[in-house]
Amino acid sequence: MNQKQIQAAQENMLDWLANPAELGKKPYRIELSGEFDLHGLHYYIFRFKTGLLSKWLVGVSGGFEDNDLVPCGHTFSDFKEYHEETAQSDCVKIVEMIRTYWMEQAKKY
Repeated sequence: MNQKQIQAAQENMLDWLANPAELGKKPYRIELSGEFDLHGLHYYIFRFKTGLLSKWLVGVSGGFEDNDLVPCGHTFSDFKEYHEETAQSDCVKIVEMIRTYWMEQAKKY
């Protein structure tokens, strides 16, 4: 495991969540729960809680090439409840949604 990349991914997820257009604050708790490769990039799955009694939610950070510490911009959460058995497929769907959006934007130009 690339600990520096994991730390960069978590910081990126925390920054994304803190954005006023998203959660608007850092989560109460966050944990790395998995990782996967897709389209030649590496991704990290995080589960997080918005408060002490809240349910775990799932998010993805990444699009890391090799040992890079800056993701390509595929950090997102749709604030869906975290389920261990579907977390990776949920995150793959998020990444594919982001990729599709940017491909459509590129076609417009």
